Amino acid sequence: MTLNTAPLAHGGASEARVRIALKAVWVVIATTGVVQIANALQTDLLSVRAGIEQFPAWTIGFVMSSYYVGYSIGPLVGRTVVSRLGHVATLMATTACAAVVIAIHAFLISPLAWALLRIASGLALALFYTAVESWIHDRVGNAARGRVFATYMLVQMVSMTLAQWLLSVGNPAHAGPFLLACVLFASAMALPLAGRGHAPHRAPPEPFGLDRLFRVSPLGATVTVLSGISWSVIFTFGPVYAQRSGFNLRTTSLYIAMAMIGGAVMQFPLGWLSDHWGRRPTLVFMSAAALASAFFGFWADRNGVLSKEIASFLLGAFVFTLYAISAARTNDFIETKNRVAAAAGLVLLFGLGSIAGPLLSGAAVSFLGTGGYFIVLATVMSASLASAIFSR
Repeated sequence: MTLNTAPLAHGGASEARVRIALKAVWVVIATTGVVQIANALQTDLLSVRAGIEQFPAWTIGFVMSSYYVGYSIGPLVGRTVVSRLGHVATLMATTACAAVVIAIHAFLISPLAWALLRIASGLALALFYTAVESWIHDRVGNAARGRVFATYMLVQMVSMTLAQWLLSVGNPAHAGPFLLACVLFASAMALPLAGRGHAPHRAPPEPFGLDRLFRVSPLGATVTVLSGISWSVIFTFGPVYAQRSGFNLRTTSLYIAMAMIGGAVMQFPLGWLSDHWGRRPTLVFMSAAALASAFFGFWADRNGVLSKEIASFLLGAFVFTLYAISAARTNDFIETKNRVAAAAGLVLLFGLGSIAGPLLSGAAVSFLGTGGYFIVLATVMSASLASAIFSR
């Protein structure tokens, strides 16, 4: 999953300009909404089903991190794929691939098989997001980009929250929920056809070299990697933590939904704060708040369900919004003509960081118990806070 990679325009865009921009990209935003429901549902299903199958925590971490291996390959080959197939065909082909892959998961229960399937799923969805975001960048001007990406972000958060409800009404021990995710992916295939007239006619540019991103904005690039780690910790191991804490399926889905709601609620306020207060002070505040939330979660681990749900909301509020601000910080130092290329590079950095999240969580939970989940988050957020204070 990717977020806003351009700072919000100061003064805002006119409502008419935003409406025109949304008309050109509503199809890909709607398609992303459906795909993100399916993607969030499949992630939750695999985490919970792995627990039902009694996979060790480190094995779950290995399986879940495999998705981000494929996801990190996407930005490297995305330009070639999109230039050959076109944006519409790329969106249709990648959603079809994702549908087939999640269906296979339901009938082939094996950590190694799941890891390989997760790589395929990550690659397919990385190509999907490359096509989506290059479409948006190509069709939306700078004056409207902030609001359009805020809409794009909000749709994703709402979709991820809806996925938690779908998790709660199915039984992950059976094939039904997996096939539901398959149907959701497949249903997204037809939507891009409605936007053929607005599809770009040029391929996305090659991503920035990673060394170039770190030279341009060490702070933005570093926090982007750390936000990938922390995002993937919550997204993949949040359900595992809830399950091992004794939550039933309904309260597990509520636990993850609280994190999604926190991210959705705080997206606009923190974006506004970064525009008016500055990126660095906002990143310092967010990293400190996320660190405090992780400590609160560690305390809540030994207390009631309500305190755990509050901790999930707070972590989602400050972790799921971190990437947008770190990416905006990077874009503050990048010329407008290079922003699409920089966006692809930032997606790659985020994906590389995300590989580590499930691996670290799996090891921590294996050796330290459920509290290890919060120790990993606290460690990553400590690094983020240090970067925000000391990096350029």
